Amino acid sequence: MRNCIIALLAVITLYGCGDEIQFNNPALQANKDGEYWKALFYASDIDFGGFLVEGGNNIETIQLFTFNDTRGTFELGGDTDNVAIFRDANGVVYSTANTPDPSLSVYPANGQIIVDDISNTTPKTIRGTFWFNAYTADGLNYINFNEGVFFNIPLIGGLEIITN
Repeated sequence: MRNCIIALLAVITLYGCGDEIQFNNPALQANKDGEYWKALFYASDIDFGGFLVEGGNNIETIQLFTFNDTRGTFELGGDTDNVAIFRDANGVVYSTANTPDPSLSVYPANGQIIVDDISNTTPKTIRGTFWFNAYTADGLNYINFNEGVFFNIPLIGGLEIITN
């Protein structure tokens, strides 16, 4: 009986958390302002001197851009060319290239894109992690993505960076 109770507690502990990131193959997903967000379509490109990873769910789109096409950690915000962009269901664009209005926040737009691997499959795929804090062009609205994962996103090309 004691073993059954221990096994039951282990199962509840391992599978009882409904707010955790789920894994799919391929996938682009994260927590957006504390809520699970998952792309239904995704692609990536090696263009503009770096990687462009994109995912969306038919009403919202996220893009992650790095200034070069190698593995590594890419800082977001400030004077860097790396950028994370999110376009919401209303067409409002949030970007780590935007600065917050000083009356709203003293915290800058920031984050990281970490490219862990580029596969040699056909087509090639890219995988890594990300998090970021981004603002609208006027600096008055804010969005946060954390625990982001892009996994086996095919490098197929043809993407364009979203502009404000």
